[in-house]
Amino acid sequence: MVPGGPLTTDTVRTGATGAGPGGGAVGDSARQETAAGVVLLGLSIVGAGVIHLYPGMNALDRRGFALVGRSPGSAELLRITDLGTPAALVLVTLVAAVIAVRHDRWRAAACVVGPLLTAVLVEFVLKPTVGRHYLGVLSYPSGNVADVAAVVTALALAVPRPARPVVVVAGAVAVGMMTVAVVGLRWHYPTDALAGAVLGVGTVLTVDGAVHLRPSRPAPHPQR
Repeated sequence: MVPGGPLTTDTVRTGATGAGPGGGAVGDSARQETAAGVVLLGLSIVGAGVIHLYPGMNALDRRGFALVGRSPGSAELLRITDLGTPAALVLVTLVAAVIAVRHDRWRAAACVVGPLLTAVLVEFVLKPTVGRHYLGVLSYPSGNVADVAAVVTALALAVPRPARPVVVVAGAVAVGMMTVAVVGLRWHYPTDALAGAVLGVGTVLTVDGAVHLRPSRPAPHPQR
């Protein structure tokens, strides 16, 4: 324990070793998280380039459609897509931010900025740039899947570490269900949905990792 007060996140980051967000164990974790996010974003960009050049159905799409099947108008699948309604997304984002702000204000900010940035990238950058259409609508990547992937990633980062595996599993199930729904309803190609999941996770990891790489302030000297 640190004399004179409880052990907090800020204490760990500015403790006796002087290791802040840019150094020590915390810095290593932030660098690894950022690297993972950048790799996922890179995969999204490479995929966007490939789909831009070859926008039609590919072998992965054919296999995905065959695996999921066709259920346009399915009431069950439509209910699953409610996971991606603005109200649900905003609610989970706010819950993540409220949980995180108690121990890490920078992570709380990332929990809000990451999902918002994901939505902006999908609707205003990637969809118009890639130009892939499905049934006459811009489709790459799937915004429904990307948004859900982003908010569940934010929630997984926000919760205490012991609860994180449970949230990760539940989040993966939610993303998987949304993927099946948008493919089964024939709203998207399977590769649209896969790209959305990769983009959502990658964006939030990159934002959260980057804010924790900021230079740390030196620990204050104790008063005599």
